[in-house]
Amino acid sequence: MKKALTVLAVGMLFATVAAAPALATNGMNMIGYNVRSSGMGGADVAIDTDCSGTACNPATLGRQRERSAAIGISLLMPQISMKNFNNDVDGNDQIFPLPYIAYAQRLKTDSPWTLGLDFFAQGGMGVDFENVNTFAGNTDKFDSQVRYARLTGAAAYRVNDKLSLGLAAMGGYADMEFSLYPNTYSPGMDGVPGTMDDFPGMDASGMSSFGFSARLGAHYKVNEMVSLGIQYTSETSMNMDGGDLKLNFGMAKATYDAEMKDFGWPQEVEFGVAVQATPQLLMAVDAKWIGWSSTMDVVTLVGTNPDIPAPPSVEVPFNMKWDDQWVLAIGTEYVINPMNAIRLGYNYGKSPVPDEFLSPLFPAIVEHHVTVGYGLTLKKWALDFAYEHAFENSQTNPTSLPEGNPFGAGTEISHSQNTLHFAATYFY
Repeated sequence: MKKALTVLAVGMLFATVAAAPALATNGMNMIGYNVRSSGMGGADVAIDTDCSGTACNPATLGRQRERSAAIGISLLMPQISMKNFNNDVDGNDQIFPLPYIAYAQRLKTDSPWTLGLDFFAQGGMGVDFENVNTFAGNTDKFDSQVRYARLTGAAAYRVNDKLSLGLAAMGGYADMEFSLYPNTYSPGMDGVPGTMDDFPGMDASGMSSFGFSARLGAHYKVNEMVSLGIQYTSETSMNMDGGDLKLNFGMAKATYDAEMKDFGWPQEVEFGVAVQATPQLLMAVDAKWIGWSSTMDVVTLVGTNPDIPAPPSVEVPFNMKWDDQWVLAIGTEYVINPMNAIRLGYNYGKSPVPDEFLSPLFPAIVEHHVTVGYGLTLKKWALDFAYEHAFENSQTNPTSLPEGNPFGAGTEISHSQNTLHFAATYFY
């Protein structure tokens, strides 16, 4: 046990260092938070788990093994492109490592209580575009990075052989940075510097926030074949501050104290059914509602205390206006023999981003995903692999209003991605 805890501690340090931005797939959320789930399209809320239940439905904790610890990593590789009236450019290729660590232990062999701890990358989004032709006639860049990780402690209580209940407390940390044509200044349509329609290139960095939320779950075995699951996660409010905002006013650049107001992570409700159709074949279907509209509405960048004579404060609203999202996840697992299992899955979530508020800075628009996975189970170890492909989706912003589309009417964004997942679980 001591050795396992040492491995977990080292892994936690690695995860803290390696956590990177994700361009996630159900809006800003990953479709699954452990490798078995990712191989099954994200269907997991009704499936018996070991230590990985903390990240999905805490009521499923410890239903497979009494004690377990896991460490894993996902490599997310998005492909993004943008077209508008004077550009047809691809974003830089990026590989984002996303950590996963979990631990769970039943208090005693005959105890109804199982406790778990989980650290994972919840999601985020990010882009990196260079050599972009701007409306001002020069070439510049823009990029963005939003990342969110959660540390979750959970307890599961087995009421009887059929019903289990779970409760989790989640502490999250998010940070954000972005730039929009930082080397560009335009006096606007009137050609007069210092008026309301000026465009100062911007570069914001270092904004971060902690946030807290809770998760409730239930798992019910109807019979030996059918299981039901449900979980609810509360909303997380975060006002990111502590950053810097650099504005390009042409003859001078001012640095402000920066914060991002009214940003948060949404509440969600998920329910599902799992069917052990044969001793070898497991099938699962989940439906999830994600309430993006209350956390991704109008997010405002605020700058105060400039370091040179400049406007004493600035506010830059980002009209996101995201829609709530329904997600469907379908997964199967076929156990070839006690050691080997293969998995297949499909996940669909309609893009929450309205066309009229689509921005290349925040293009979380993929919808259709297919997944395949493999599990190798040994006496003390389990190794799991999964591959996830999000098919290309394109959207076009038709509006020419700067507050809805600073990139010009007819801006088209295309986004696809591939993700590789790996995890090792130790049973003891």
